[in-house]
Amino acid sequence: MDSIKKKKLKYESKDTTDLIFKQIKLKSEKYFFTQKSGKNANAFLWFKLLSMLTLAAAAYYGIVYVSTFLLLILCYIVLFVSLLIVGLNIGHDAAHHCVTGNKKTDNFIIQFIFAINGMSGYFWQVKHNHLHHIYPNVYNHDSELEITSFFLLDPKQKSHKIHKYQHIYASFLYLTFSLLWLFYVDFAYFFDKNRFEFNNRKTPIIEFTKVIFIKFFYFINFIVLPAHLCSDVFSLTQIIGAFVIAHLFVSLGLSYLSYVSHHVEEVDYVQADESAGLINDTWTKHQIITTIDFNPDSRVANFIFGGFNLHVAHHLFPDTCHVHYRALTAIIKETLEENKVDWYKSFTFFEGISSHLKHLKNSADVILTQHSIQQNND
Repeated sequence: MDSIKKKKLKYESKDTTDLIFKQIKLKSEKYFFTQKSGKNANAFLWFKLLSMLTLAAAAYYGIVYVSTFLLLILCYIVLFVSLLIVGLNIGHDAAHHCVTGNKKTDNFIIQFIFAINGMSGYFWQVKHNHLHHIYPNVYNHDSELEITSFFLLDPKQKSHKIHKYQHIYASFLYLTFSLLWLFYVDFAYFFDKNRFEFNNRKTPIIEFTKVIFIKFFYFINFIVLPAHLCSDVFSLTQIIGAFVIAHLFVSLGLSYLSYVSHHVEEVDYVQADESAGLINDTWTKHQIITTIDFNPDSRVANFIFGGFNLHVAHHLFPDTCHVHYRALTAIIKETLEENKVDWYKSFTFFEGISSHLKHLKNSADVILTQHSIQQNND
């Protein structure tokens, strides 16, 4: 991502010529006028936080007192899923300063919630807010395209022969997503700065110190302490085994959740005019055509995924808590229909998984076909 150091990109304009975003904005302001919390969290979000933390505490209690290995695994899965839901629902919103609306308070919330999940909130927040949200699916600028060289998400990326099989091995590698984050990704943010936004800013040494303490206490809390408290029932090997199995389960779901909103057949990938520093589209249209919703009418999906399933609304209103996304999505769809544009798309979560795997196959096929034609011409 060397181009990030050379020049920041601009869009042709924020809004379209027929002012679609302005229309959406005006309707949304009428909606927010009726909300006591404004754009921030309401009582329902705090209920979700309390319920998920209670469930996590119950699962931790179960880890200490269950008597079979299968129940131990189940308790670890419930524990990590509960904490993941807290991260998706509150941590993500806090990263955008729309839980309380107070920047310092929300920064504390994201760092605390990511910490109990064993991750650095600071590094993720910088990458997510300063690269992904500004440049979704823009070649060489969206940090989400640069997670690992094992995957070719955009045909313009550098390809390797192994990518021919990426749609086959993807799900197996996705099993390691959260474990990779625990052991590698946070440190990569600090040491491999050229891959991310951190080459343009001085990372406070306190943030690296926090990473060390976060990892230390995470493993103390979820491996060492349980192993000590139930040493008469389970061995350390069994505790570690249940810990890893639960992470494999959570990782697979989290990976697909991360990818189905942007990296599927139905969305667009864009290459900017680097010499002019320009993305040849409006910000409004770009955010919509590079993003897709899943199960948009499902209250259950919205409860669990914290608005990730209503991702178009999130990209148009990143400073708004996800509890408002259902209303905003209705406004967005209505406005686009009134303007006779078909940018909005949605599918089910499982359709998204299928589309993502097809996208992996097609992306590799495109670039490998191009290489084959080039070799034949040579």
